[in-house]
Amino acid sequence: MTQKRATGKGGINKAFLGAAYQITPKFSLGAEFGYNFGKIETSSVQRAEGIQLGSRELNTSYIAGASFAAGANYKTKLNSKLDFYSALTYAFEGKLNSDNERQIATIQFLQLGGEAVSGTPLDVDVENSSLTMPSKLTFGAGIGQDRKWSFGAEVAMQDTRSQTNRFADISNDRVNVTFENSMKYAIGGFYIPKYSSYSNYISRITYRAGMRFENTGLVINNKAIEDAAVTIGFGLPISTGTFSNINLGFEYGKRGTIYSGLIEENYANVFIGLSFNDKWFVKRKYD
Repeated sequence: MTQKRATGKGGINKAFLGAAYQITPKFSLGAEFGYNFGKIETSSVQRAEGIQLGSRELNTSYIAGASFAAGANYKTKLNSKLDFYSALTYAFEGKLNSDNERQIATIQFLQLGGEAVSGTPLDVDVENSSLTMPSKLTFGAGIGQDRKWSFGAEVAMQDTRSQTNRFADISNDRVNVTFENSMKYAIGGFYIPKYSSYSNYISRITYRAGMRFENTGLVINNKAIEDAAVTIGFGLPISTGTFSNINLGFEYGKRGTIYSGLIEENYANVFIGLSFNDKWFVKRKYD
């Protein structure tokens, strides 16, 4: 019997610069330029039962490329207390250059786990490639009361049908993988009992909750991979009279399916963030 194992690590980082301009008191425009870079490494190991040595194929890609997005924001008052806000963003399709390397090696499996290369690895020439960053359209809207509560919803559509595997020769001949357009729906909101309370700290905490559902656009064995999650969070004020917070969040979700010979994954994420806000350049009343 032959055993196969696939692993991977790495990802893509993004450095970006954004700017916005207020056209009217209710309407503003913005844009973002980003540079994407990173390293992705995938390993495929194959071993036959009863044989000490196995084989390993190591694929490495160094990825780089630019991206651009633009958006608009509209906000108005429905009455003396309620605000309505909406936003529309569009990320343009981009290209990433992928410098690819491949190495084939015979490996020995160690008794305590792991593996060691036996002999001299063989470097295989593979072509460099380009990857498509799909365009993405996002629209969100909501209502709320300033510094009290807010509730909103968001829909995101992405042209993931144009995505490709960075190695064309290991896309469909080894795994039945295709892509389709993805869609994501999300709702959420926050509530602050009394942001200006001096005597009750719990009343100044921001309570957040939300949920999302996503068709990721990835199709394996003719089965679309879906992802759903719920989130809760808290914004903990650092001191009275400022808007600085320690933000805590927890997410629990489920991705994938047990059908068509696939795997269903349950996951949990914890988020911790710091937000520091203060007033600068305030002219003194008294010297």
